[in-house]
Amino acid sequence: MYQFSKKLELNANGYYTSFSKNPKTSFGFSIAPRYRFTNQFSLSYRMNYNKTKNDQGYVDEDTSNIIFGMRDRKNYTNTISGKYNFSTNSSLSLSFRHYWGSVDYNSYYNLNSDGDLDQNNTYTGDNLNFNSWNLDLNYIWQFAPGSQLIAFYRNSIFNEDTNSNLDFFKNLDNLFEQSQSHTFSVRFVYFIDYNKLKSIF
Repeated sequence: MYQFSKKLELNANGYYTSFSKNPKTSFGFSIAPRYRFTNQFSLSYRMNYNKTKNDQGYVDEDTSNIIFGMRDRKNYTNTISGKYNFSTNSSLSLSFRHYWGSVDYNSYYNLNSDGDLDQNNTYTGDNLNFNSWNLDLNYIWQFAPGSQLIAFYRNSIFNEDTNSNLDFFKNLDNLFEQSQSHTFSVRFVYFIDYNKLKSIF
């Protein structure tokens, strides 16, 4: 069984990028603490945040034009994972992940054949707001070499709308108003030694 050398470990980093030929800027950071309560139980958390301003990208097509947009993009990812080892052959693990990504459009353009962009003042589009939530609980019992009993539960929620102006907690409240999906499965894996089986017969 692998053991961390320290009870508490913390990793963090950040970045900032700018471009000389266009107004696009990008920055972000991540923080990831991990704590070992005992040799059997550990818990870790990771948060990533990224934001890009004045990004140009494809939006849509109409009868005569390919539409690009000038937009601001941001995304958050929060992940929690933990594991408890009852023994060397039995363990319970938890994995939680929430992803939130949003796109705010500032202006729209037509893509010309030479690759340049011309202002489009007539096109109207929607901002984008996307959320996904997954919570997985997994129990594994290895009762014999190569043989396992696996019980799995998942709770998941997905949502896509145009509410990109919400703050983090309002967005989370809006997500939990959506319908939830529940999945439960049990899998039994048994290893049969062909040589021993052949000797019996």
